[in-house]
Order: sequence, then structure tokens, then C-alpha cells
Amino acid sequence: MNWITGLLSKHSRNIHLILVVALSLVLVLVQGPKSISSRVSQAIQGSLYYPFLKIKSSFRNASVRAADLDRLREMLAESREKLFMCLEIQRENERLQGALGFKPPAGYRLTPANVVYITGLGAQLPISAVINRGVDDSILIDMPVMNQDGLIGRVAFVMGNSATIQLLTDPSNQVAARLVSSRQMGIVKYLAHGGMVLDNFPSQADVKVGDTVISSGLGDVYPAGLPVGTVTKVSYPENEPFCRIELKPAADIRSLEEIFILKPEQ
Repeated sequence: MNWITGLLSKHSRNIHLILVVALSLVLVLVQGPKSISSRVSQAIQGSLYYPFLKIKSSFRNASVRAADLDRLREMLAESREKLFMCLEIQRENERLQGALGFKPPAGYRLTPANVVYITGLGAQLPISAVINRGVDDSILIDMPVMNQDGLIGRVAFVMGNSATIQLLTDPSNQVAARLVSSRQMGIVKYLAHGGMVLDNFPSQADVKVGDTVISSGLGDVYPAGLPVGTVTKVSYPENEPFCRIELKPAADIRSLEEIFILKPEQ
């Protein structure tokens, strides 16, 4: 017995290896070669196709995320458009609310109109505007045009359903005007490179920054009392009988949308 124990102790590693091989052969004989080859084939196929499956899955997930991103962008664009529409409606309501409290001068009634487009001498100096009212609405040449802020111009040309307005920014358009405070009169005109001025105003007359200038009613075009502008600067050239008065227009002529035509009640 001692020699057997010694033999087993000396060759234990070899004996273990022989037992493992024997058990493996038994398993092969029991399960059959087809099962083993099938498992080996599955292992090989899995190891080969797994990276491609991962790539395919990644592409599928990326396409889903891209579609979701496109939908989000579309929703964002729609929301932005709705927001702009709401803001535009709000601005229009504010303009109309301001116009509701506007009353025409005595002897006139208001005919509302919309500005279709504005033309001018370059982008910085509009001189005329086309509106959506004309002869069909009893609009005539020389009718005054204004909005709730002040005087804009006069009707210069009329067609069936449209008319052209000569704006105050047209250098050839002049308005007889006066100061509200001193009642001293002058001529309002627009200089192509100098802005709106009150011309022919005596140097010795009383005028200061902030004074309001209104139409005087002379000339049979513009009725008296329409706001024209506000004095922003007064200068006195040497040896000149008239001072130079710069004005800020009462109405923002560069951003016209809704206007009113003054029609005599008669």
C-alpha cells in the first residue's frame, strides 16, 4: 500500500490530467459530435457577428435620435412662428388702442387706411407711400394724412382703390406751421441731409428746445392744429435774420402701417 500511495503522490498531476481528458471523452460520446460542433459554431458566429450587431444597433439608435431631433426642431420652429404672430398681434392691438382715442380736427372725419409700401430716395429718406384707399373711397388729391401721433403728409395721386401719399420727408413738401407757445410762424420742410427744420423763423422770436410745432392752417391743405414736430436744437447764425431750428417729427414716418385720411365733413 505504501508504494501505491507514493506512486499516486508522485504522479498526481498526470493523474488529474488523465481524468480530465477521460471525462471530456465521455461527454463527447454522450452528447455526440453534432452538439459539440453546434456549440463551437455558435461561439464562432457570435464572436464574428456581435460587432456588426452592435454597429447596426448603434445606427438604429442614432436614426431614432435624429428623427426625434428633427421633430423637436420642427416643434421649435412652429412655436417660434406662433410667438412672432402673437407679438405682432399685440403690437397691432396697441396701435389700434392708441388710434381709438384719436379724434379728428373740427370739420373733418377719419378714413382709415393701410400702407402698402413706401418709396423714397434711398433707404434713409422715404418720400411717398402707397395706401389701399382711392377714388372708390372718395379720396381726393390734397387731403391731409396723419396718424395718432401727428401729421404725415398729403394725398398726391389717386387711383380706383389706391392712392399715393406725399410724405413730410419729401424735400419738396412744405407745411406752414407755428409754435404752440409763442404762436410765431415759420415753414416746416425736410432737408435731404439735415432732417426736419422750421425755416424762415425770426432770430428775435421766442423759441426753445422742447417747444411743440403744429400746422398753422395756412395754404388750404393742412388744417390748423395738427402736431408736426418738436424743437430739438436752436442755433443763431451770424448776420442772419432767421435762426436755424431743428425738429423731431411728431410721427415716425419710417415705420408707417395704419394711417388716417382727413376728409371734410361737407
